[in-house]
Amino acid sequence: MPFMPPGTEAVAAWAMSQRLRFDPRPDQSWFREWEPFETMVAPSGYFGAVSWSARRLSITVAEPWTEEFDTEPVDRTILAFASHPELRHRASMRIGEHFLTRVSYVTTPPPPQVKLDDAAWDEHAVTHAVSARSAAAAFPKQLRGLLRKQSFSGHLEMRAGGAIVYLGNRKPVPAHYQELLTTTQQIVSAALSRK
Repeated sequence: MPFMPPGTEAVAAWAMSQRLRFDPRPDQSWFREWEPFETMVAPSGYFGAVSWSARRLSITVAEPWTEEFDTEPVDRTILAFASHPELRHRASMRIGEHFLTRVSYVTTPPPPQVKLDDAAWDEHAVTHAVSARSAAAAFPKQLRGLLRKQSFSGHLEMRAGGAIVYLGNRKPVPAHYQELLTTTQQIVSAALSRK
């Protein structure tokens, strides 16, 4: 990766001001361990990783570079990767159509689309899981309520030990890094609730 995306310096300065770890060219193998994604495009690489941790939760937000490194992507965005040992269920969901979720499946399709018998959720969210029961465990009532309250638009993939969060229309700028960090903390907290 011989270059740095525009705006890296601003993100670095913000991360330093917030006492967050910043790595402009993070270890790519760490991110590759999160792949493949169920319903998102895997990028060529990742830039500008900002990391935060407290107790058993750690979150890294980074920019996925979706084109070859000498080509400007169709759009730029950020993803959050959250690790917490109490996350145990696997399912993915999306609300809205986004460039990262326009995926063609060549080898392994995602789990089937399921409904949760939650009219407000099922009307807006496309949910994939091995069963409706698995999806309901991954997206408990409190998490579904939080996402509705936030008018969530994006992609959320839950798995054993972690979660991947994509908010639509967010760019690799300090304010959006902060928003995604905060939103991801709230999502994990709600996912761990069993109410």
